[in-house]
Amino acid sequence: MRLLSQKDAGTVSTRELMESSWPKFMAPDRETMRYWRDMRNLFPEYQLLLFDGDKVVGMGNSLTLVWSGKPEDLPLNWPDTLMRGVENRDISSLNTLAGVNISIHADFRSSGYSRQLLEGFKALAREKGFERVIIPARPSFKVQYPLTPFETYIHWKREDGAPFDPWIRTHWKLGAEIVQPIHQAFTAKGTVAEWEQWTGMKFPESDAYVVPGALMPVRINVEQDIGVYDDPNVWVEYKLKA
Repeated sequence: MRLLSQKDAGTVSTRELMESSWPKFMAPDRETMRYWRDMRNLFPEYQLLLFDGDKVVGMGNSLTLVWSGKPEDLPLNWPDTLMRGVENRDISSLNTLAGVNISIHADFRSSGYSRQLLEGFKALAREKGFERVIIPARPSFKVQYPLTPFETYIHWKREDGAPFDPWIRTHWKLGAEIVQPIHQAFTAKGTVAEWEQWTGMKFPESDAYVVPGALMPVRINVEQDIGVYDDPNVWVEYKLKA
């Protein structure tokens, strides 16, 4: 297993990895994709690739930010994180590494590979002299509890006191702390026909629907021919020792 930065790995296709990692309805809009491309082009050493032989099995995308350490000063959502990082990249007071995506190929889930990417973020942040790493974490088991309020779910504990959610628990084991939820980390919109294509479901009337891959219900309005889904995340922080 090799962990390389995009700067060292060169041009590598990650389309298959991303398509296997995310629901179809989570595709960013054009403006957000512009900032995503800018991030990968402007911050090549902050894009981490995990290889099994010649196959890319994991990817961790990150960029740099200025953050005061106060919850109220955190980016508002996932697109805002990308925008702040790209537009403020030349500020001299950069002090935070923001990991905006960790994707593991579907064939390699539950392999512990995500931990290697998280450790890669921490090592990179220390190398650059940053104070912290922050990540908008998308809880992995929340899809099984779509009707549970998000702020309730992220604080569930197991009998041993560890976080209930496996992804939150991984962060916890590596030293991260929950800062605050992001109830609208990413918003997906589409026509009713698009949502039916994305989910393989039918939406005969306006209502809130539980759909595969969504952490919360999708709001379908048949009369206005639109469906809206707000994907929630939770900010976690790794405070790095000098």
